[in-house]
Amino acid sequence: MVRLAAAAFTAFAAAASADPVFTALPGPLETRNPPVVWTTTGPDSITMTAGPKTNWFVSPWDSAAEDSAPTLLFRPKGNFTLQAKISLQPKSRWDSGALALYIDKDNWAKICFENSLGDGRLSVVMVVNRGISDDSYTALSAPDNTMYLRVSRQGPAYVFFASHDGKDWIMLRDFTLNGDATLLRTGLLAQSPVGAGITVTMTDIHYETTP
Repeated sequence: MVRLAAAAFTAFAAAASADPVFTALPGPLETRNPPVVWTTTGPDSITMTAGPKTNWFVSPWDSAAEDSAPTLLFRPKGNFTLQAKISLQPKSRWDSGALALYIDKDNWAKICFENSLGDGRLSVVMVVNRGISDDSYTALSAPDNTMYLRVSRQGPAYVFFASHDGKDWIMLRDFTLNGDATLLRTGLLAQSPVGAGITVTMTDIHYETTP
């Protein structure tokens, strides 16, 4: 297992690809655990490839920590909403694409569109980490391997949502995180915990500040 280490953030220019220019998120983006490759495929679209055995989880059974999932992050301002359409063709159990929140190595959360059962049927899974990871599974799935995910900050709380069409949203979980909230980053994640890697397509990416 990969043990948690001091995370060195590397800044990337917002226009990582010369053509087209990616404008959906405020830049510069930062990466924790670089993807094998990531490319902007439109002003609101990114494709990320996670390498083999990439995960972000702290076991509630023995506190063993894995921190190798590639994540592209930025600093939001005040209350906000971040959403994206997540698409992937899973190869192994727990392959997923996700939206993430990160304060520090002990305080973070993610909402994943994940091959949680290993049978190729993707469903929405959430993890909130306050030193130890707390998994929450849902029955939300999609036959076309595509799901809209959303995370928002509302004052001291964070909220996870999911939608099949990007219009009708289901609120799945609200929670808080410990740590210094002024350090919060949010963004996009891909992972392949037991597999040989996975490519995740994230389109219709939208970020806005809210009252």
